[in-house]
Amino acid sequence: MDQFTIKEKKRTLAIIHYLISEKVEIVVNIKGSDTQFTTKLVKVQKANGHDYLIIEKLYPEVGNSLIQSSPGVLFSFALSGGKGVFPTKYRDINTQYPEFGLIADFPAAIQIEDKRREERIENDLTKFLSAEFILEGDSTLYQLKVINLGSHGIGLVVDKKNLDLLDKINVGETIKDLKFFLTVATLTIDGTVIHKTPINRGRLKGSYILGVKSDFIVNLKELEDKLKKKG
Repeated sequence: MDQFTIKEKKRTLAIIHYLISEKVEIVVNIKGSDTQFTTKLVKVQKANGHDYLIIEKLYPEVGNSLIQSSPGVLFSFALSGGKGVFPTKYRDINTQYPEFGLIADFPAAIQIEDKRREERIENDLTKFLSAEFILEGDSTLYQLKVINLGSHGIGLVVDKKNLDLLDKINVGETIKDLKFFLTVATLTIDGTVIHKTPINRGRLKGSYILGVKSDFIVNLKELEDKLKKKG
């Protein structure tokens, strides 16, 4: 099984945000204990110029006391065809509502163990296939194809059967809980509509491109560009 290490901050941040968005179960190994504990990442929090992980309390519960005196903790999580691993360290109890839990160091690097090459698994994390969402106050489930990933956001195809969507949302408004389907995962984010552009030629003529932007999508685009340069 191949192993490689991701050290660049934007690339590790993209993976961490995926783990948060999809509520991926994290296996926690505490040095000195034979028990495997579990948790989930809740958010990334910045304090004193540093990023930290807010995580749920460990299960079984005894892990919440063990982790406080442990010099080292190892987090691992499943990926399609392999797993990811990173060391971290307990810092404090988070008492800030509503994310009660624990605070741990943001990983300096993430090690990936996978049968495929590094470019393949990271491309899987950036390859968008389709998207779906329901607008607030509406009951229609919109399922749209993804047409492109650009430096300013992502383009969704609004075909003729979904043109009513264009009257329901304006540029500058936010789509909540926008779910993207990627090759190996799903990703749920909030995105801001940045344009509604008609398609005037080709097989999609008569449809529109709905441009959506979020900081997370921009980070993924930068990751994709780096992978293309490596190839």
